[in-house]
Amino acid sequence: MMIILTRAVRREEKQVIEMQKQTRLRRPSFKREEEIRREQHLQNYIPQRELPVQLERSKQMFYQAVFYVGAFYITYVFATLNRLTQLIGGDNIFVFMIMTSTLTPMQGFLNFLVYRHGPCVA
Repeated sequence: MMIILTRAVRREEKQVIEMQKQTRLRRPSFKREEEIRREQHLQNYIPQRELPVQLERSKQMFYQAVFYVGAFYITYVFATLNRLTQLIGGDNIFVFMIMTSTLTPMQGFLNFLVYRHGPCVA
């Protein structure tokens, strides 16, 4: 799901960049025709290395999504381990129970930290 969302944002961002380039080329200006043709020719040969710099929003959204998934795993890894030990051995491990009891209620706080970590992109 996170990969699909990241690809959709990246695709939309590339389309916006392309539309901005086309809009700039169509702007009326007071330049001579020869200068306009030269600029259009140069616009068509913009190096592709500029594109990753412009896709900053996609990177921010991806990292924020990764941090949300990380917060989820931090919260539920001990609960999962506790349930697996109950299933296999039949008894509870006290450390897993304490960590589950501590981290599960803190999931909202961890999500808040991820939300406030950087610029909110979603």
